[in-house]
Amino acid sequence: MTETSPAPIVVPLDGSHNSEAAMPAALQLARALNAPLHLIHVTEGEQMANAKEVDTARGHFAAYAKELVERGGFPAPAHTATLVDGPAARTLLDFAAGARFMVLASHGRGGLMATLMGSVADKIVRGATVPTLVIPLGASESLAGPILVGVDGSPEAEEGVALAREIAPLLGAKLAFVRAWRIPTPVSVEFAGYPADLATTMEDAATSYLAGLAKPGEQTVCALGSPVDVITQAADQLNAGLVVLTSHGKGFAHRIALGSVTDGALHTLKRPVLVVPVGSRS
Repeated sequence: MTETSPAPIVVPLDGSHNSEAAMPAALQLARALNAPLHLIHVTEGEQMANAKEVDTARGHFAAYAKELVERGGFPAPAHTATLVDGPAARTLLDFAAGARFMVLASHGRGGLMATLMGSVADKIVRGATVPTLVIPLGASESLAGPILVGVDGSPEAEEGVALAREIAPLLGAKLAFVRAWRIPTPVSVEFAGYPADLATTMEDAATSYLAGLAKPGEQTVCALGSPVDVITQAADQLNAGLVVLTSHGKGFAHRIALGSVTDGALHTLKRPVLVVPVGSRS
């Protein structure tokens, strides 16, 4: 890849129909960004006796990758197929370093979210240094619909805002921002009392923040409740095609790490989730 070549979109595949669920969204992003696809299969645990078997497996994967790309209508020359051996999560993270996006299904051969989301995919999302799009089990494989961005008032969370604003016009999508608020639990009996207008003050602060963040034409949602519940409800109400969250942040007043929110959302949302690592935009 030359210095002027666009950064690729990396898609891990394990040969199952389940892992292929990542392909439609990856193709959609590739078309929108005019970026090449790099498809990769890690052979961890697969026994191959000699170099000839490795070459044969590499050829089979190349043919399989070409079929998937052509099936999606993406120009076949704009992709590569790589077969490598090694620990799955670490190998995929190393391969994706410097990519524009990584796109993966949260379920692999087992067909259950817990199978991959609790192991390889979870390690990838936690360790990725590039924006990672996760397609959960049962989610729409298309990114059609509004892009919903979860924010918590921190600069870290706003890194997801910048990326969402970059890709929204390319995908032809509208933008919406969601922020949850709630009254913090008293830390002791001595501080059990709250000012009568505390709830109003906190809601006003959250609403004002969203009003200052949104640009004309961008929608905002502010609601009382846990961040995961509020994000999930907003995504359902808007029929969001994509939910964008950063990998960690600082919650307003309640001081909930957005990392825990992202973890919860990944296991709750039945929609594509784009996880933006803090610092990946710098």
